[in-house]
Amino acid sequence: MHKKVSTNHYPFKDFKPHGLVEFYQREHVLLTTATGPFNEEIIDAHSFMQKDYINKLSADYGQWFELVEFENSCMATPGALEKLMVYFVELRRKGIAPAKTALVIKEGLEGGSLLSDTYCNLYKRAGMVMSVFKSKTAALNWLAEEPATELAC
Repeated sequence: MHKKVSTNHYPFKDFKPHGLVEFYQREHVLLTTATGPFNEEIIDAHSFMQKDYINKLSADYGQWFELVEFENSCMATPGALEKLMVYFVELRRKGIAPAKTALVIKEGLEGGSLLSDTYCNLYKRAGMVMSVFKSKTAALNWLAEEPATELAC
């Protein structure tokens, strides 16, 4: 799967998702662009749209990695953050969570200094390995290293 998938195509029912998440696969890495701010509904859209990619990555590679690059804002409602953690816990329970996730939160991004620790704690609570970077290059280099066994925040 090399085409880009977007939450813009999610068939929402009642309340429109706020934010945009787009992703595509490059070998065993899922590259994601997340344009915030985010509400709870975007997590539903993200989870729904990402499902086929994750299943394919897990089937094809077993171990896969994710790079999430935030744009505009990484702000999210408390409900969205909680729903995201529940989603991560479910991925771990099913054995299809990424081996490592790199978040790219560039200097000066809205909510970056406020939410970097929040995202680290969210991943830690979900039992996932994650680290935050200021550049995409540094994030990709970290993902290419040997798998880490614990949180690298």
